[in-house]
Amino acid sequence: MPLFKQYVSGKGAVLAALLFTLALGITIGSIVSTGVDGAETPAAAQELVMQGEGAPVTLAEQVSLQEGFTKIAKSVEPAVVHIYTQSIVRSSARGGSNEQFRDFFGDEFFERFFGGPGGPSDPEPQKRAGLGSGVIVDSEGYVITNYHVVAIGNQNRNTSIAEKIEVQTKSGETYTAKVVGVDRETDLAVLKISSDEPFPFLKVGDSTKMNVGDWVLAIGSPFGFEQTLTAGIISATQRVIPTSTFGDYIQTDAAINPGNSGGPLVNMKGEVIGINTFISTTSGSFAGIGFAIPSDTFVSSYNQLVTEGTIRRGWLGISMNSLEMTPEMADFFGVAGDDSNGIKDGDGVIVTDLIDESGESADTGPAAQAGIKEGDVIVKFGNKEISELWDLRSAAANTPPGREVPVVLVRKGEVIETKVTLAERTLEQQEREANQGLSFDEEEEEVKPKEIGLEFQTLTPRTARQLGMEDVEGVQIISVTPGSLADDAGLQPRIMVITEVNGQPVKDAKTFKEMVDETDSGEGIILRILAGNPNGARTSAAYTSFVKP
Repeated sequence: MPLFKQYVSGKGAVLAALLFTLALGITIGSIVSTGVDGAETPAAAQELVMQGEGAPVTLAEQVSLQEGFTKIAKSVEPAVVHIYTQSIVRSSARGGSNEQFRDFFGDEFFERFFGGPGGPSDPEPQKRAGLGSGVIVDSEGYVITNYHVVAIGNQNRNTSIAEKIEVQTKSGETYTAKVVGVDRETDLAVLKISSDEPFPFLKVGDSTKMNVGDWVLAIGSPFGFEQTLTAGIISATQRVIPTSTFGDYIQTDAAINPGNSGGPLVNMKGEVIGINTFISTTSGSFAGIGFAIPSDTFVSSYNQLVTEGTIRRGWLGISMNSLEMTPEMADFFGVAGDDSNGIKDGDGVIVTDLIDESGESADTGPAAQAGIKEGDVIVKFGNKEISELWDLRSAAANTPPGREVPVVLVRKGEVIETKVTLAERTLEQQEREANQGLSFDEEEEEVKPKEIGLEFQTLTPRTARQLGMEDVEGVQIISVTPGSLADDAGLQPRIMVITEVNGQPVKDAKTFKEMVDETDSGEGIILRILAGNPNGARTSAAYTSFVKP
C-alpha cells in the first residue's frame, strides 16, 4: 500500500481504489468457482452403494458467490429432512433413600412398606422428545443422520434406540422410519423410509478434495426451525478430536446449532461432503467452531450398514508410537526432509511392536505378514498421508477388513512400498460385550407394542360444573400413559372430556368402552373432545384420532 499511495492522490486515488477492489472481488469469485472441482476423483475414493434408481439432485457445475446460494438451497432442500424421535424413559428407583431397606430386608418387605411396581416408590415413565436432521442419499429412501439423534441416553454408554422415529420432508410428508444400522464409533445412523414414489436424494461428494477456505453450506433444523441454511468456509480439515474413537472431522464456521445434528454439509455443487455432528462451545450455542463427519469416513460405514447391517473395522496388527515425532527422531528414523509428496517430510507413525488382537507381541497379524517391522515409519496408507497416530488409526479402522491396501513406509531412510490385507478389528466389540450386564440396576423392561393407555370415567355433574360444562355428557379422561396412543393423540387427563366417537355421542364410560371395543383392529377412532379451563370457561371443541391396536 505505500507504493500505491505514492502514485495516486485525490480523485485518482478513489478511482484506483475502486479498480483495486473490483479486481479483488473478481479474484475471490474465481477462487470460489474453481477451488473444489479441480481434480478428478482419486481411484481409491469410495462411492456410496446405491439401492435405488434415478439421478441425485446436484448442480452441473459449482456456483460462484455472485450467483448467491439460492441455486444450492433450491437444489438440496428437497432431500434434507427433519427427524423427530420419542422415547419413554424410566428413572431408576435404585439409589433412593429407601433403597438400602430392600437390600437388607428383601423385596417382599420393601414392597409391603414402600410399594412395589406401580406403588408410591415406582417412578413414573416419562416421555422424552428429540429433534435432529438428516439427508436422503438414495431414491429408495435411505437417510443418513447421527447416531446420537436416534439414541437414548449418553452415546458413550450402553444405549438403545428411540421407540418412535419420524422423518418429515420439505414437502410436509411424514414417514415412520426404521433403523437400518448404527455406527456408534463414528456417530452415524442409517434410516429407511418408504414410499410408492422415489425420493429426491443428494449426491455424496469427495471430502478429500475440500481445502481450507472452501465455501460450504450447512442445512438442518437448528432449535426446530426446519430447512435452515447457513454458509461459511472450511476452517480446517482432518481435525482430530481426542474423544473420538475413529475418524477426523471437517471444521467449519458455518453456523451449526442444536438440531443441526445429522444434517448435510454441502459444497458449492450441492454435494454432501460432511454430516454435521457437534460444536465446540462454552455457552451451548454456536461459537464459530462446528464439526462434520467427512464423506471419506461415513461412506465406508454407510455401505457396510446398508449391505450387511453391521460394521466391521479393519485391523493392522501394530502398536504405534503415541508421542510426537521430533526433528531428532525424524533424523534417526530416516524421515527428515521437506518432501512435497509426504514421504520424507519429518513425520509419520513409528511401529513400536507387531501384535495380535489381544495386544500381545506376535508376528501373525496383517502388518507382519506384509513384511512390516518394528522401527518402520508408516508415511502413507492407501491414498492418505500419515502424519500422526490418529491418521493411521482412523484410516485402518475405516477400511473394511479383507481389503488390500497399499502402504508406503520408511525403514532407516529406505522407502519401501508394500500391500497389507486388513483383518477384522474386534477389540471394541470384546470390550462392549465384557461391559454388558455390569450394573446393579434391573434390566429395562422389554418394549411392548403400544396400547391405548387411557383411563376414564363418566363425567359427573360436579366435575362438569367445575369445568364449565354443565350441559355436557361424556367421559372424563383420568390418566394417560406416557408414550401411549392416547398420549400421541394429545389427550390430557382431568381437563379433557370425550363427547363423541366416530361421530356418535358418548353418554357414559360404559358406552365409550363398548364403542372402542366394537371397532376393528387397525381402524381409526375419531374423538371429539372438550377441554375445561381453571376459570370455568369452556374452550371450543377439538378432534383427534388414533388407530386401534
